[in-house]
Order: sequence, then structure tokens, then C-alpha cells
Amino acid sequence: MSGVFGVLNQQVAPPGLGLVLALGVFAVAVSAATFVLMLAGPARWRPLTRANVLSTVVHEGGHALLSIVTGGGVFQIEVTSAETGLTRTWSTSRWSRVLTLVAGYATPPLAGLGAAALLHRGLAPAVLALTVLAMVLVLLATRDVLTLGIVVALAAAAFATLKWGPDWLRNTVAYLEAWLLLTSELGGVAALVVGRLRHGYYGLEDDAAGLAEASGIPAFAWIAGWAALIGWTAWTAVPLLWPTA
Repeated sequence: MSGVFGVLNQQVAPPGLGLVLALGVFAVAVSAATFVLMLAGPARWRPLTRANVLSTVVHEGGHALLSIVTGGGVFQIEVTSAETGLTRTWSTSRWSRVLTLVAGYATPPLAGLGAAALLHRGLAPAVLALTVLAMVLVLLATRDVLTLGIVVALAAAAFATLKWGPDWLRNTVAYLEAWLLLTSELGGVAALVVGRLRHGYYGLEDDAAGLAEASGIPAFAWIAGWAALIGWTAWTAVPLLWPTA
């Protein structure tokens, strides 16, 4: 146990401003590429969107976590691509269903804010260790080979960086995680809006449509709530990510 707490409390020197900015720009580019691709954009954007797979796993893990916390359970977590996934859950009540659906787009930015708070204290190893733990928990609900490969790869990358990486690499991976989690759902939420403007409000099967059906509250209200949450977490987290020295 002392080893675990030692890792969680191990501090490293903060990175330079150039690295923090470069990782932030990259994360925003990934979000923009994800938005373009989700709207049937050109395939040349796909290599960049692969970096978004971490947030996709966290998104689906958020559904699973809230389902369990509210008394339901999880049949399966499936990542179908770097930008999309599916979590099959059961719920014990209407509000369990609502909270489970809300959690998808809410979990990545909140996790990014948590990572930023840890990085502000120089705790990049803790970010990596918690990433490994989160991936192990997702594995418990993984039933297909693609998701298994993705989750194991993410866990292995975080573990190897934590175990053998120098401080600069630990910072790079941990800060990249934080930026991706904070910004990645921007593309997804924007795609929800544009999809409705293009195709109307009926026949859709995304989280916002599910929430509108389960709660009676219009899908655009949920989308606006997610957008506000993403904006608030970014506003709060960016000063924490900024180097102080």
C-alpha cells in the first residue's frame, strides 16, 4: 500500500510553456477533426481522430459508472471506433436511466478537470496511475476483441510511462490526457447540434435523443448543458495547466 500512495504523491517538475501550448493545440485539432469526421468528412482526418480514443473510452466508462452507482448495471462496454462507442446498461428507475445517459458527455471534461488539478500540484504519476486503474475497470465490462485491444493498449502505455518513463515523458503523456479529456467532447457535442439541424429531431439514437425520451426535456437543453459544462471545466482547468514557473 505504501508503494501505491508513494506513486500517487510523487511529484515531478512542471513542463515548459511551449509543451503545454503544443499539447493544447493538438487536443483542439483532434476535437475539430473528430467533428469533421462525425459529419461524414473526408477519411484523411481519421488518423488524427485516433488520439480521441481515450475520451471515447472515458465517455463509455462514465455511462457504466453512473449506471452502477444508481443501482443498475452494465452488460457491455464496446468501442466501435476512435470516435464512437456503445455501453449496454440496465437501470432501476427513470432517473437512473437519465443520469446514466447524462454521464457520457459529462465524464471526460470532469475527468480532465481532475487531471488538471493533479498536474497543478506536479502529480503527473498520479494521473497515469489513475488512468491504468480506470482502464482495468473498463476491462471488466469488455466483451469484444477491438475494445479489449484498445483498452489494454491505453493501460499499457500509461503503465509503461509511469514505470519506466523519464519525468518529461510522464508530463507529456499526463498533460496530453488532460487536454484531450477537456476538449474532446467539443466535437461530439457540435456534431449533435449539426446533425439535428441537418436531419431534424426524429429517428435519432444518440445520448441527447435518449435523454429527451427518458426525461421529457428537449434534446437541445441537454446539449446546451453539456456545452456549458465543457466550457466551465476548460475555463477552470486551463489556469491549472499553465506553468507557474
